[in-house]
Amino acid sequence: MEDFETYFQQLIINEEGGIRFYSFDSKKFSNTGVALKKSMPVFYNPIQEFNRSITLIAYKAFQQISESDKNFEILKICDSMAASGIRSIRLFKFLNKHVQIIANDLNPLALKIIQKNLALNSDIITKSDIELLNQDAHFLFEDLQNKRNYQSIIDIDPFGTPNIFIESAIKAVFLEGLIGITATDTAVLFGVRPSACLRKYNIKSLRSTFLKEVGLRILLYYAASRAHPHMNYIEPMLSFSSDHYIRVFIRIHKGKTGINKNYKNSGYIFWCRKCDWRMSIGMDLHEASFFCPICQSKVDYGGPLWIGSLNNPEFVTECIRTLENSEISVIPSKKKILKILNIILSEDKFPPGYYDLHKICDMLGISVAKKTELILESIRNLGYNAARTHIEPRAIKSNIPIEQLKKLLIDFHKKIVI
Repeated sequence: MEDFETYFQQLIINEEGGIRFYSFDSKKFSNTGVALKKSMPVFYNPIQEFNRSITLIAYKAFQQISESDKNFEILKICDSMAASGIRSIRLFKFLNKHVQIIANDLNPLALKIIQKNLALNSDIITKSDIELLNQDAHFLFEDLQNKRNYQSIIDIDPFGTPNIFIESAIKAVFLEGLIGITATDTAVLFGVRPSACLRKYNIKSLRSTFLKEVGLRILLYYAASRAHPHMNYIEPMLSFSSDHYIRVFIRIHKGKTGINKNYKNSGYIFWCRKCDWRMSIGMDLHEASFFCPICQSKVDYGGPLWIGSLNNPEFVTECIRTLENSEISVIPSKKKILKILNIILSEDKFPPGYYDLHKICDMLGISVAKKTELILESIRNLGYNAARTHIEPRAIKSNIPIEQLKKLLIDFHKKIVI
């Protein structure tokens, strides 16, 4: 890594959110155009613009709801895995300079590229505006805690699992502070690699028809379990699944009352592979039946995991307000983010687990899944609540029982055929 000039010759100039910056050409380090190879010297994935843009919106919304707190008059942000530095530079510009940013990366080449990107954007930012560090994120968080240099926001965006960083990050953030966590080990969290989930998260995964939501709930429970030994608890502010990753934003609080509330929001999800029945219960497994009440098949389960709300509606509303006041030149994914945030706002009022209409229709041997809006209306006409989910385009959230949903879909199919 010492021959930096050889790497510099491979750099190209990209643009994102009104910021020009150097990076390696992602097309040369990808087989699919989406997933990058580990051989990329410093990561930059243009597909992740959505992730970076929604992060800007979330941190701006946090800035606005926290402005009366003296600890957050100036936001101290730790971008612990900064890579090319594009997120840090965009944050500095977007948050109107009321920030102190640490841009850290273990890769010394990343730090050199961030320096080049700061020079490239010297009209809006200088080297003194961002503190550059070259540390392992885990040790960085421990160092911040030991020096009482607590951060308002900590961002964790690793290649793979975030598990080893979460506990030390919780100890390095101010009380009432925010932590953004990305996980790309989706095969683990979604139940494709169940033994790896047990090793990494100490949680039994569940490969179900709503596996992406299960992944979010595993990550949230794991974060809560890391907070509790330190008398802290979490509050999920915003959670979403997109492309090949999931991301959650959690607020850190203190006190045993909140820990007890976290415990009540923890439990297990049971699911019948044969008929798609599902149910969530609290932490007491004595309440559980391992046989489906509909078809009497043996059911599978996942947990312990988070069974409470995935989002804070007031925070999501503030994110929407912030986004509406932002220019598309600064937030390129503005339309997509706005659509997803509005869906998130409506979908979080339902029990855990979405209904994948496409998979249910396949199970029934019918085809009506493309009539999602009409199906939602029919469910509401029966007296149930229903909404789309942001996670899958042909999936819905509803409190309608699975057998009634199947009957509705079959009746719907008969009308279409006739």
